[in-house]
Amino acid sequence: MLRLFIIPLALLGLTVIHGSAWAKTVVVDAGQSIQSAVDHASPGDAILVEPGVYQEGAPGDLNAVTVTKPGLQLVALSSPGHPVVLENRGGQSFGLWVSPSDSAGAGPEGDPERPPCGATGARIEGFVLVGFTLRNFAVHGAHLACVDGFVLAGNEASGNAVYGLFPVHSRRGLLIDNVVDHSSTDAGIYVGQSEEVVVIGNIVQDSLIGIEVENSRNCAVSNNDVYGNTTGILVDVAPGLPVKTLSGTLVSANRVHDNNSPNGASGGNASLLPGIGILLIGGHSARLTGNVVTGNQLSGVALIGFCTAAALSGQACTGIDVDPNPIGNEIIGNTVIANGTVPFPDPTVDALRADLSSDGSGTGNCWSGNRFGSSAPPTLPACR
Repeated sequence: MLRLFIIPLALLGLTVIHGSAWAKTVVVDAGQSIQSAVDHASPGDAILVEPGVYQEGAPGDLNAVTVTKPGLQLVALSSPGHPVVLENRGGQSFGLWVSPSDSAGAGPEGDPERPPCGATGARIEGFVLVGFTLRNFAVHGAHLACVDGFVLAGNEASGNAVYGLFPVHSRRGLLIDNVVDHSSTDAGIYVGQSEEVVVIGNIVQDSLIGIEVENSRNCAVSNNDVYGNTTGILVDVAPGLPVKTLSGTLVSANRVHDNNSPNGASGGNASLLPGIGILLIGGHSARLTGNVVTGNQLSGVALIGFCTAAALSGQACTGIDVDPNPIGNEIIGNTVIANGTVPFPDPTVDALRADLSSDGSGTGNCWSGNRFGSSAPPTLPACR
């Protein structure tokens, strides 16, 4: 498996290894501890893990494995039928937690979207995770906070209740060829308050949201297969977070289909409407191009303002600290057909039912060169 990923990472020019001439390779055999290998590693070391099921720590521990050192490479020596599985021992919230030391532990991990390192500026330089199965954790399969230069490649995250793979306040990252499913209360893959993160070639299914990019800058979601979720791909700006803007998102060449699963979440996510392929809420200068979006019962591609999203969930749009309006977003050259086929009981929601949907909010948003059957409203502004 190592050989499969070395060439793509080199071609992308990502600086993820910050080792030295003294960096070493450590092999973890079945029955040994991954955490112990991490604890004894030096920056830049490679930790190779033999196939087996690993239950780290003790029941009730916050994390199964915690990494606070730069430049570590965790590589599973998986083969067909012989995976490397990191599994919840019982009552553990996070499978893998990667952050500077000021953001690890019971207190700092109390709000995963607001890690202390987001304010202090502490960073981990470089992290690689390849080929692991992260299974059945109560919150996140893998959580990266304030990591600069990371790769999550060829992993499987399954049955992690809130998020599968979750980089936040991070940058220059790559999530490639992962399989993520059954994150029932939020997103399979989430990129939050981050910069220059690429999500490419993943399969994401059977979650509340397949892939989400929130309050981030210059990120890309490309060539993914996203299906069987409540909402397929969500690109949104949300209030109340340290980073206040969403800009420059590229959503391209994805296959987004049949995202019609009922919403079984509670709390704030309970209002997320089922049946949307790609949903843009607010934000600036996103570009959607080359996507194939089919079989989503409410809308194929929907562009709405934050205030519309709030109203549809019965919330007020007052006192928010972000620009609620979508500005300068382009929907160009997509195939969006056979969506919006099932009437919605709420007439306000049903008015958005179409292949291409817009609430008309914001300025400079445009649609051109798309193959589609219906739009709401019937005429959308063309791109110049």
